[in-house]
Amino acid sequence: MTRPLTCWILSDGRRGIENQALGLAEAMADLQALEIASYPISRSGLLAKFPPVLQILLGRNYSLPETRPDLAIGCGRQAIAPLMELKTKGVFTVYVQDPRISPDNFDVVIAPEHDGLSGDNVLSIIGSPNRISPARLAEDADMAVPKANKVATFLMGGKSKTHDYVKANVQAHSELLLDLLDSGWQVFLTVSRRTPLDIIEYFSHFQRDFETFEIYTGQGPNPYFAYLHHADMIFVTEDSTNMLTEACTTGKPVFRLPMAGHPGKFQTLYDRLENRCRVRTAIGTDLTTQTYAPLQENRRAARFVWNKFHKTV
Repeated sequence: MTRPLTCWILSDGRRGIENQALGLAEAMADLQALEIASYPISRSGLLAKFPPVLQILLGRNYSLPETRPDLAIGCGRQAIAPLMELKTKGVFTVYVQDPRISPDNFDVVIAPEHDGLSGDNVLSIIGSPNRISPARLAEDADMAVPKANKVATFLMGGKSKTHDYVKANVQAHSELLLDLLDSGWQVFLTVSRRTPLDIIEYFSHFQRDFETFEIYTGQGPNPYFAYLHHADMIFVTEDSTNMLTEACTTGKPVFRLPMAGHPGKFQTLYDRLENRCRVRTAIGTDLTTQTYAPLQENRRAARFVWNKFHKTV
């Protein structure tokens, strides 16, 4: 009996980074048997701050097993150096995101369209890979219990290099949320690691006044998948490209929650999601929903990687 191929997931362990690589691996496993194991690469220590080539030259230890996998998928800066080393040892390597070095250092690069990366071994996709699938959402469905016939889910981010969460944004978002609650909607709200504490505390107060409002503040098991599963509409702060594309993977109506700042290259993503998934701003517009086919970039990326793998190995 032929053994299944093995795949390592390399990242710095942060959920949002690791999930991009895991999402791609899981989509690949749906197409062909694949044993997946995750290995976090520490961000601490002096060598972790050096460029990837210097990390390799200085002999950084990544605390990886001696055995080698068939494939390795990495995401985030800390995954670059170990992927480059594994490639020299015959491992088929895949990097998710723009590595900011030549894509030729890897067998395949899966990069967001808005980064504008190109190459024979590069596939540009809308947003980034993720772990969203109907089966995964249904698996966690019991982690949240709707108390109304209509459910709105809010995915809240925070300050980033391009965006800021200012008082005017909080006011506009809370007014929208209250309008939904007053109209008989159940509202689930989940925050991210970048959501400021004062904003988490502000929205938490609604839980005392509305039994149809529930907030996940980052403590305990994360009901993120359950919130997406039950949602009839999804609202996402526009700082988070990952959460925007994850929401569109569900095929449900998605609206952007505007934030202060200048989107820069992310405007390309907003435009693409508007054309592909009917994503519109949630403020100053009606909430008329439009149907679209669920975004399936994971599957497209998985097929691309398998095709390159079987031509190479």
